[in-house]
Amino acid sequence: MKDPRPSAPHDTDKPALLEEVQRQAGRHQRSLREGEPTLLRQLSTLGVLGWVIVLPMLLGLAGGRWLDHRLGTGITFSAALLLLGVAVGAVAAWRWMHHK
Repeated sequence: MKDPRPSAPHDTDKPALLEEVQRQAGRHQRSLREGEPTLLRQLSTLGVLGWVIVLPMLLGLAGGRWLDHRLGTGITFSAALLLLGVAVGAVAAWRWMHHK
């Protein structure tokens, strides 16, 4: 005979959920304690975020230009490594924002 009760959620999900709730509660308590960030703090966050995105792009472009110059391949490596830099910068920015 089948049990009519719905199955209980997996026990493995409970520690992750509890950890997330505790982390968000800690953030809330910290925001109540520290208050709203100042304009200077917000601008500095934007500046750092900009560098986190732009620096990998510039490194990819510089590396691609160097390879294109050495191999005589036009803009093949410049374009490919620039796109790789965009992807790396986007992932780094995403991780940095979610870490803060």
